[in-house]
Amino acid sequence: MRTNKIWLLSALILSIAFSLSMTSCQKMERPPLVIIPDPPPPPYNPLKSYWAFENSLVDSGENKLSATAKSVTYTTGVTGQAAKIGDGGYIYIQDVSDTIKNLGSFTVAFWMNGTGPVQGGAQGIFSISNKNEFWGNLEIFLENNNNPADPAEAFLKVHLLNAGVSSGNGEEWLADDNMKLPNTLNKWTHIAITYDSTTSAISVYKDGQPTKTHNKILRNGNYGPIKYKDVNGMVLGNFAFQTNPSLTNHGPEAWAKSFNGSLDQFRIYNKALTDAQITDLYNSKK
Repeated sequence: MRTNKIWLLSALILSIAFSLSMTSCQKMERPPLVIIPDPPPPPYNPLKSYWAFENSLVDSGENKLSATAKSVTYTTGVTGQAAKIGDGGYIYIQDVSDTIKNLGSFTVAFWMNGTGPVQGGAQGIFSISNKNEFWGNLEIFLENNNNPADPAEAFLKVHLLNAGVSSGNGEEWLADDNMKLPNTLNKWTHIAITYDSTTSAISVYKDGQPTKTHNKILRNGNYGPIKYKDVNGMVLGNFAFQTNPSLTNHGPEAWAKSFNGSLDQFRIYNKALTDAQITDLYNSKK
């Protein structure tokens, strides 16, 4: 009988110990794992560089590129101040970011107030240089033009050199009569040039509206994403071969001049803005 009592007592103790251990284990169970998602990436900003020229050469876009100037002063702009390019003057950006060297698609937009008619040579507006070529990877300039019926007509020309094309040297020009823009000089005029790599379409806008050069398809739609090589700096208000020293494989030309006027709100995007966005950019004037 004594043995049975001892056995029952031992079984009771073991039962209590087991219950306590199970309770203890339950208390130590971890709560369900909660997966905290990563924070969303910062908003995509296609505006890579932006010069407002408010008495300075500060790039307030994403790139924050440094710039220096020769013969540049500040004057009243379309909003605030603008950069007035003196004879032989230019704004030079030495260190060009990878986002500009590999734009893919792009929009270059700016206000200009040039003196017309343009005579005695061409006037450089913007160049992304190519140190091994005469013309830049991207060149925007005003060609010699004298239309007696419209002295304010501007003959805008654009040169492209895309290292990303699969065949040929990737050189393209916008230089036909469709690039002659009436009533453009001797006042503030907004110019925008867009290129969409998905369609190989390039467009030119004046004062927020498409010009005759609109959705022009390059290389039968096979021009592809823009990629620049041998970039040796950027120039605003002149040609890259007119700088000292030259940013190209060529020296100055007598026919090449600095832009005879003022530039304001110069923007570079790595996307093709839509028609509506270009119109809004013009209307906002900021």
